[in-house]
Amino acid sequence: MDAAHFRHVVGHLASGVTVITTDTGDIRYGMTASSVTSLSADPPMMLACLNNSVPTAGAVTSSGRYAVNVLGDGQGELARQFASPSTDKFRGVAVHPGTLGLPLLSDALAHIECEVAERVTGGTHTIFLGRVRSATAGNGQPLTYFRGGLGRFAFARDDEVYGRARELVLSRAYAADETLPLEDLAERLGVDQAAAFYALTRLSSDALVRRDADRGYVIAPLDVRTSDETFDARHAIELGVLSIIIGATTDDEIAELRRRFDAMAALLVGERFVDFHGYLDANYALHEYLVSLARNPLLTATFGRLGIKNVMTRSFGVTPETSQKFVEAQRHLIDGVAARDLEAARRGAVEYCELAKQRVREIIAAAGGSI
Repeated sequence: MDAAHFRHVVGHLASGVTVITTDTGDIRYGMTASSVTSLSADPPMMLACLNNSVPTAGAVTSSGRYAVNVLGDGQGELARQFASPSTDKFRGVAVHPGTLGLPLLSDALAHIECEVAERVTGGTHTIFLGRVRSATAGNGQPLTYFRGGLGRFAFARDDEVYGRARELVLSRAYAADETLPLEDLAERLGVDQAAAFYALTRLSSDALVRRDADRGYVIAPLDVRTSDETFDARHAIELGVLSIIIGATTDDEIAELRRRFDAMAALLVGERFVDFHGYLDANYALHEYLVSLARNPLLTATFGRLGIKNVMTRSFGVTPETSQKFVEAQRHLIDGVAARDLEAARRGAVEYCELAKQRVREIIAAAGGSI
Protein backbone atom coordinates (compact mmCIF):
# COMPACT_ATOMS: atom_id res chain seq x y z
CA MET A 1 0.00 0.00 0.00
CA ASP A 2 1.45 3.34 -1.08
CA ALA A 3 1.87 5.65 1.95
CA ALA A 4 0.52 8.76 0.18
CA HIS A 5 -2.56 6.91 -1.04
CA PHE A 6 -3.14 5.46 2.42
CA ARG A 7 -2.97 8.93 4.01
CA HIS A 8 -5.47 10.23 1.44
CA VAL A 9 -7.96 7.43 2.12
CA VAL A 10 -7.63 7.36 5.92
CA GLY A 11 -8.09 11.14 5.92
CA HIS A 12 -11.78 10.48 5.24
CA LEU A 13 -12.12 9.16 8.80
CA ALA A 14 -13.19 12.09 10.96
CA SER A 15 -11.57 12.19 14.38
CA GLY A 16 -11.41 14.41 17.43
CA VAL A 17 -8.40 16.65 18.04
CA THR A 18 -6.51 16.52 21.33
CA VAL A 19 -3.29 17.79 22.85
CA ILE A 20 -1.34 15.18 24.81
CA THR A 21 0.63 16.72 27.71
CA THR A 22 3.04 15.36 30.28
CA ASP A 23 6.12 16.45 32.21
CA THR A 24 9.45 15.14 33.39
CA GLY A 25 10.64 17.12 36.37
CA ASP A 26 10.40 20.80 35.50
CA ILE A 27 10.05 20.28 31.74
CA ARG A 28 6.59 20.28 30.16
CA TYR A 29 5.81 18.48 26.91
CA GLY A 30 2.83 18.65 24.57
CA MET A 31 1.79 17.58 21.09
CA THR A 32 -1.35 17.60 18.97
CA ALA A 33 -2.79 14.12 18.38
CA SER A 34 -5.91 12.81 16.64
CA SER A 35 -5.24 9.07 17.12
CA VAL A 36 -6.76 9.01 20.61
CA THR A 37 -9.77 6.99 21.69
CA SER A 38 -11.47 5.38 24.67
CA LEU A 39 -10.41 1.75 25.05
CA SER A 40 -12.41 0.35 27.96
CA ALA A 41 -15.11 1.48 30.38
CA ASP A 42 -14.37 -1.16 33.03
CA PRO A 43 -11.69 -0.39 33.94
CA PRO A 44 -11.67 3.09 32.36
CA MET A 45 -8.82 3.18 29.84
CA MET A 46 -7.66 5.42 27.01
CA LEU A 47 -5.48 4.68 23.99
CA ALA A 48 -3.14 7.28 22.50
CA CYS A 49 -0.86 6.76 19.47
CA LEU A 50 2.18 9.06 19.43
CA ASN A 51 4.88 9.43 16.79
CA ASN A 52 8.19 8.24 18.21
CA SER A 53 10.05 11.11 16.53
CA VAL A 54 8.25 13.67 18.71
CA PRO A 55 9.82 14.44 22.13
CA THR A 56 6.46 14.05 23.88
CA ALA A 57 6.41 10.32 23.09
CA GLY A 58 9.72 9.81 24.89
CA ALA A 59 8.56 11.97 27.79
CA VAL A 60 5.40 9.89 28.25
CA THR A 61 7.56 6.76 28.29
CA SER A 62 9.81 8.32 30.95
CA SER A 63 7.06 9.75 33.17
CA GLY A 64 4.58 6.91 32.78
CA ARG A 65 1.74 9.44 32.71
CA TYR A 66 -0.10 11.57 30.16
CA ALA A 67 -3.11 13.86 29.93
CA VAL A 68 -5.56 14.03 27.06
CA ASN A 69 -6.77 17.61 26.50
CA VAL A 70 -9.81 17.53 24.21
CA LEU A 71 -9.95 20.71 22.13
CA GLY A 72 -13.10 22.71 21.42
CA ASP A 73 -14.23 23.81 17.97
CA GLY A 74 -12.68 27.28 18.29
CA GLN A 75 -9.21 26.03 19.20
CA GLY A 76 -7.77 25.29 15.79
CA GLU A 77 -4.89 27.70 16.36
CA LEU A 78 -4.06 25.94 19.63
CA ALA A 79 -3.94 22.63 17.74
CA ARG A 80 -1.50 24.16 15.25
CA GLN A 81 0.66 25.62 18.01
CA PHE A 82 1.17 22.20 19.62
CA ALA A 83 1.62 20.55 16.24
CA SER A 84 4.52 22.85 15.26
CA PRO A 85 8.11 22.35 16.48
CA SER A 86 8.94 24.87 19.21
CA THR A 87 11.11 25.26 22.28
CA ASP A 88 8.06 26.51 24.22
CA LYS A 89 4.77 25.13 22.96
CA PHE A 90 2.99 26.41 26.07
CA ARG A 91 3.64 30.09 25.31
CA GLY A 92 0.55 32.19 25.99
CA VAL A 93 -1.49 29.13 27.01
CA ALA A 94 -3.35 29.00 30.32
CA VAL A 95 -2.33 25.84 32.22
CA HIS A 96 -3.23 24.34 35.57
CA PRO A 97 -2.03 21.17 37.35
CA GLY A 98 -4.27 18.12 37.26
CA THR A 99 -4.87 15.41 39.83
CA LEU A 100 -1.63 13.70 38.82
CA GLY A 101 0.20 17.02 38.68
CA LEU A 102 0.23 17.00 34.87
CA PRO A 103 -0.05 20.31 32.95
CA LEU A 104 -3.65 20.63 31.73
CA LEU A 105 -4.75 23.21 29.16
CA SER A 106 -7.26 25.27 31.13
CA ASP A 107 -9.44 26.21 28.16
CA ALA A 108 -9.72 22.68 26.72
CA LEU A 109 -13.17 21.14 26.36
CA ALA A 110 -12.27 18.09 28.49
CA HIS A 111 -9.34 16.63 30.41
CA ILE A 112 -8.46 12.96 30.96
CA GLU A 113 -5.41 12.02 33.04
CA CYS A 114 -3.89 8.58 32.59
CA GLU A 115 -1.17 6.34 33.95
CA VAL A 116 0.52 4.17 31.35
CA ALA A 117 -0.47 0.54 31.84
CA GLU A 118 1.12 -0.87 28.69
CA ARG A 119 3.09 0.24 25.62
CA VAL A 120 2.90 -1.29 22.14
CA THR A 121 5.12 -0.33 19.20
CA GLY A 122 3.46 -0.09 15.78
CA GLY A 123 5.51 1.17 12.84
CA THR A 124 6.61 4.75 13.52
CA HIS A 125 4.34 5.12 16.57
CA THR A 126 3.99 3.93 20.13
CA ILE A 127 0.53 3.02 21.38
CA PHE A 128 0.10 3.99 25.04
CA LEU A 129 -2.65 2.15 26.90
CA GLY A 130 -3.54 4.40 29.81
CA ARG A 131 -5.55 3.69 32.94
CA VAL A 132 -7.74 6.74 33.59
CA ARG A 133 -7.17 8.40 36.98
CA SER A 134 -9.30 11.52 36.53
CA ALA A 135 -11.67 12.97 33.93
CA THR A 136 -13.54 16.28 33.65
CA ALA A 137 -15.55 17.88 30.85
CA GLY A 138 -17.15 21.24 30.15
CA ASN A 139 -19.75 22.46 27.66
CA GLY A 140 -19.15 23.04 23.96
CA GLN A 141 -18.54 21.35 20.64
CA PRO A 142 -15.35 19.40 19.84
CA LEU A 143 -12.78 20.28 17.20
CA THR A 144 -12.53 17.64 14.48
CA TYR A 145 -9.93 16.59 11.94
CA PHE A 146 -11.17 15.54 8.49
CA ARG A 147 -9.34 15.21 5.13
CA GLY A 148 -6.39 17.27 6.27
CA GLY A 149 -8.43 20.14 7.74
CA LEU A 150 -9.76 21.21 11.11
CA GLY A 151 -13.47 21.77 11.55
CA ARG A 152 -16.62 21.09 13.51
CA PHE A 153 -19.42 18.52 13.53
CA ALA A 154 -21.96 21.01 12.21
CA PHE A 155 -21.01 20.08 8.65
CA ALA A 156 -24.27 21.02 6.89
CA ARG A 157 -24.27 24.58 8.23
CA ASP A 158 -20.54 24.97 7.91
CA ASP A 159 -20.52 23.75 4.33
CA GLU A 160 -22.97 26.51 3.49
CA VAL A 161 -20.78 29.09 5.22
CA TYR A 162 -17.72 27.75 3.43
CA GLY A 163 -19.56 28.01 0.11
CA ARG A 164 -20.37 31.67 0.69
CA ALA A 165 -16.82 32.43 1.81
CA ARG A 166 -15.45 30.68 -1.26
CA GLU A 167 -17.72 32.73 -3.50
CA LEU A 168 -16.40 35.93 -1.90
CA VAL A 169 -12.84 34.90 -2.70
CA LEU A 170 -13.61 33.71 -6.21
CA SER A 171 -15.60 36.85 -7.03
CA ARG A 172 -12.57 38.89 -5.91
CA ALA A 173 -14.37 40.65 -3.08
CA TYR A 174 -10.90 40.57 -1.53
CA ALA A 175 -7.84 41.56 -3.56
CA ALA A 176 -4.96 39.19 -4.27
CA ASP A 177 -2.51 39.05 -1.33
CA GLU A 178 -4.97 40.93 0.90
CA THR A 179 -5.19 39.86 4.55
CA LEU A 180 -8.45 38.10 5.41
CA PRO A 181 -9.02 38.64 9.17
CA LEU A 182 -11.18 36.03 10.90
CA GLU A 183 -13.29 38.72 12.56
CA ASP A 184 -13.94 40.48 9.24
CA LEU A 185 -14.99 37.30 7.48
CA ALA A 186 -17.30 36.29 10.34
CA GLU A 187 -18.97 39.72 10.34
CA ARG A 188 -19.31 39.79 6.56
CA LEU A 189 -20.94 36.35 6.51
CA GLY A 190 -23.05 36.99 9.61
CA VAL A 191 -21.76 33.90 11.46
CA ASP A 192 -19.73 33.16 14.58
CA GLN A 193 -15.96 33.04 14.41
CA ALA A 194 -15.86 29.25 14.78
CA ALA A 195 -17.85 28.83 11.53
CA ALA A 196 -15.68 31.44 9.80
CA PHE A 197 -12.53 29.64 10.97
CA TYR A 198 -13.84 26.36 9.55
CA ALA A 199 -14.37 28.16 6.23
CA LEU A 200 -10.82 29.51 6.33
CA THR A 201 -9.35 26.05 6.91
CA ARG A 202 -11.33 24.74 3.92
CA LEU A 203 -10.22 27.68 1.77
CA SER A 204 -6.66 26.99 2.84
CA SER A 205 -6.90 23.34 1.75
CA ASP A 206 -8.32 24.62 -1.57
CA ALA A 207 -5.21 26.82 -1.91
CA LEU A 208 -7.45 29.88 -2.19
CA VAL A 209 -5.95 31.37 0.95
CA ARG A 210 -2.61 30.73 2.60
CA ARG A 211 -1.42 31.01 6.17
CA ASP A 212 1.25 33.68 6.69
CA ALA A 213 3.21 33.47 9.94
CA ASP A 214 3.10 37.25 10.43
CA ARG A 215 -0.10 38.38 8.70
CA GLY A 216 -2.49 35.49 9.30
CA TYR A 217 -4.73 34.28 6.46
CA VAL A 218 -3.98 35.94 3.13
CA ILE A 219 -5.74 35.67 -0.25
CA ALA A 220 -3.46 33.48 -2.35
CA PRO A 221 -2.76 35.32 -5.61
CA LEU A 222 -3.21 33.45 -8.88
CA ASP A 223 -0.36 34.36 -11.19
CA VAL A 224 0.95 32.94 -14.46
CA ARG A 225 3.41 30.63 -12.75
CA THR A 226 0.75 29.04 -10.53
CA SER A 227 -1.60 28.64 -13.47
CA ASP A 228 1.05 27.15 -15.75
CA GLU A 229 2.22 24.72 -13.08
CA THR A 230 -1.33 23.53 -12.41
CA PHE A 231 -2.18 22.95 -16.07
CA ASP A 232 1.22 21.36 -16.72
CA ALA A 233 0.67 18.98 -13.80
CA ARG A 234 -2.71 17.93 -15.17
CA HIS A 235 -1.18 17.55 -18.62
CA ALA A 236 1.64 15.34 -17.31
CA ILE A 237 -0.86 13.09 -15.50
CA GLU A 238 -3.07 12.77 -18.57
CA LEU A 239 -0.17 11.99 -20.90
CA GLY A 240 0.83 9.17 -18.58
CA VAL A 241 -2.76 7.95 -18.38
CA LEU A 242 -3.09 7.94 -22.18
CA SER A 243 -0.02 5.69 -22.43
CA ILE A 244 -1.71 3.24 -20.06
CA ILE A 245 -5.26 3.20 -21.42
CA ILE A 246 -4.87 3.42 -25.21
CA GLY A 247 -5.98 0.07 -26.55
CA ALA A 248 -7.20 -1.07 -23.13
CA THR A 249 -10.46 0.91 -22.89
CA THR A 250 -13.74 -0.88 -23.49
CA ASP A 251 -16.51 0.31 -25.79
CA ASP A 252 -18.63 1.14 -22.76
CA GLU A 253 -15.84 3.30 -21.30
CA ILE A 254 -15.41 5.17 -24.57
CA ALA A 255 -19.17 5.70 -24.72
CA GLU A 256 -19.06 7.16 -21.20
CA LEU A 257 -16.20 9.48 -22.21
CA ARG A 258 -18.25 10.74 -25.15
CA ARG A 259 -21.32 11.18 -22.96
CA ARG A 260 -19.35 13.33 -20.53
CA PHE A 261 -17.81 15.29 -23.39
CA ASP A 262 -21.23 16.00 -24.91
CA ALA A 263 -22.59 17.16 -21.53
CA MET A 264 -19.69 19.62 -21.28
CA ALA A 265 -19.84 20.83 -24.89
CA ALA A 266 -23.55 21.62 -24.58
CA LEU A 267 -22.72 24.29 -21.99
CA LEU A 268 -20.54 26.31 -24.37
CA VAL A 269 -22.48 27.87 -27.24
CA GLY A 270 -20.66 29.98 -29.78
CA GLU A 271 -18.00 31.86 -27.84
CA ARG A 272 -19.84 32.10 -24.51
CA PHE A 273 -20.55 29.90 -21.51
CA VAL A 274 -24.22 29.04 -21.13
CA ASP A 275 -23.57 28.04 -17.51
CA PHE A 276 -19.97 28.53 -16.43
CA HIS A 277 -20.15 26.56 -13.18
CA GLY A 278 -22.05 23.79 -14.94
CA TYR A 279 -19.36 23.75 -17.64
CA LEU A 280 -16.63 23.67 -15.01
CA ASP A 281 -18.20 20.69 -13.23
CA ALA A 282 -18.73 18.86 -16.52
CA ASN A 283 -15.16 19.59 -17.63
CA TYR A 284 -13.78 18.23 -14.37
CA ALA A 285 -16.01 15.15 -14.55
CA LEU A 286 -14.72 14.40 -18.06
CA HIS A 287 -11.04 14.65 -17.16
CA GLU A 288 -11.45 12.89 -13.83
CA TYR A 289 -13.10 9.96 -15.60
CA LEU A 290 -10.29 9.88 -18.17
CA VAL A 291 -7.71 9.62 -15.37
CA SER A 292 -9.75 6.98 -13.54
CA LEU A 293 -9.52 4.69 -16.59
CA ALA A 294 -5.89 4.00 -15.60
CA ARG A 295 -7.32 2.20 -12.55
CA ASN A 296 -4.65 3.68 -10.33
CA PRO A 297 -6.13 5.22 -7.13
CA LEU A 298 -2.96 7.21 -6.45
CA LEU A 299 -3.14 8.89 -9.86
CA THR A 300 -6.80 9.74 -9.32
CA ALA A 301 -6.10 11.12 -5.83
CA THR A 302 -3.18 13.20 -7.13
CA PHE A 303 -5.35 14.59 -9.92
CA GLY A 304 -7.96 15.56 -7.34
CA ARG A 305 -5.41 17.52 -5.30
CA LEU A 306 -4.30 19.74 -8.19
CA GLY A 307 -6.94 22.38 -7.51
CA ILE A 308 -7.64 22.66 -11.23
CA LYS A 309 -11.24 23.79 -10.65
CA ASN A 310 -10.06 26.65 -8.46
CA VAL A 311 -7.61 27.88 -11.10
CA MET A 312 -10.27 27.68 -13.82
CA THR A 313 -12.89 29.40 -11.66
CA ARG A 314 -10.58 32.26 -10.74
CA SER A 315 -9.48 32.79 -14.32
CA PHE A 316 -12.06 31.65 -16.88
CA GLY A 317 -14.87 32.63 -14.50
CA VAL A 318 -13.90 36.30 -14.73
CA THR A 319 -15.63 36.61 -18.12
CA PRO A 320 -18.46 34.72 -19.87
CA GLU A 321 -16.50 34.86 -23.10
CA THR A 322 -14.42 31.88 -24.22
CA SER A 323 -13.62 29.94 -27.38
CA GLN A 324 -14.88 26.84 -29.12
CA LYS A 325 -11.22 25.93 -29.61
CA PHE A 326 -11.26 24.49 -26.07
CA VAL A 327 -14.08 22.12 -26.98
CA GLU A 328 -12.44 21.12 -30.26
CA ALA A 329 -9.11 20.35 -28.58
CA GLN A 330 -10.86 18.09 -26.07
CA ARG A 331 -12.82 16.48 -28.93
CA HIS A 332 -9.50 15.60 -30.59
CA LEU A 333 -8.33 14.05 -27.30
CA ILE A 334 -11.46 11.90 -26.92
CA ASP A 335 -11.46 10.93 -30.61
CA GLY A 336 -7.85 9.77 -30.25
CA VAL A 337 -8.76 7.55 -27.30
CA ALA A 338 -11.76 6.15 -29.19
CA ALA A 339 -9.57 5.37 -32.24
CA ARG A 340 -6.91 3.76 -30.02
CA ASP A 341 -4.50 6.30 -31.55
CA LEU A 342 -2.01 7.38 -28.87
CA GLU A 343 -0.36 10.14 -30.91
CA ALA A 344 -3.69 11.68 -31.89
CA ALA A 345 -4.88 11.63 -28.28
CA ARG A 346 -1.61 13.19 -27.13
CA ARG A 347 -1.86 15.95 -29.73
CA GLY A 348 -5.32 16.79 -28.43
CA ALA A 349 -4.04 16.88 -24.84
CA VAL A 350 -1.12 19.15 -25.79
CA GLU A 351 -3.39 21.47 -27.75
CA TYR A 352 -5.86 21.75 -24.88
CA CYS A 353 -3.15 22.42 -22.29
CA GLU A 354 -1.53 25.18 -24.36
CA LEU A 355 -4.87 26.83 -25.09
CA ALA A 356 -5.78 26.85 -21.39
CA LYS A 357 -2.45 28.33 -20.30
CA GLN A 358 -2.56 31.01 -22.99
CA ARG A 359 -6.10 32.06 -22.11
CA VAL A 360 -5.26 32.39 -18.41
CA ARG A 361 -2.15 34.41 -19.28
CA GLU A 362 -4.37 36.84 -21.19
CA ILE A 363 -6.83 37.15 -18.33
CA ILE A 364 -4.10 37.65 -15.71
CA ALA A 365 -2.31 40.22 -17.89
CA ALA A 366 -5.54 42.19 -18.25
CA ALA A 367 -5.91 42.14 -14.44
CA GLY A 368 -2.44 43.54 -13.86
CA GLY A 369 -0.38 40.41 -13.25
CA SER A 370 -2.37 38.46 -10.67
CA ILE A 371 -5.99 37.85 -9.64
